[in-house]
Amino acid sequence: EKDLAASAEAAVVRQDPDVLDTWFSSALWPFSTLGWPNETPDLEKFYPTTMMETGHDILFFWVARMMMMGCYLTGRPPFKTIYLH
Repeated sequence: EKDLAASAEAAVVRQDPDVLDTWFSSALWPFSTLGWPNETPDLEKFYPTTMMETGHDILFFWVARMMMMGCYLTGRPPFKTIYLH
């Protein structure tokens, strides 16, 4: 255990500057794919959408973040209904 702890302490960890965090970027997906932050025709036509279909296993990891970031950054929820299967 001491060798493992020493190895962990000696490890150098750095974040790749060209990678957007998965949890953060998934929250932006419903509107950033439509041209946000610009007011694009796609954003106007397709955001918000009617329904998000997903599994219960990612409800609090991705879907909740999508809802919070959508409301915060666009002033509108990204979808009205969440269909869980």
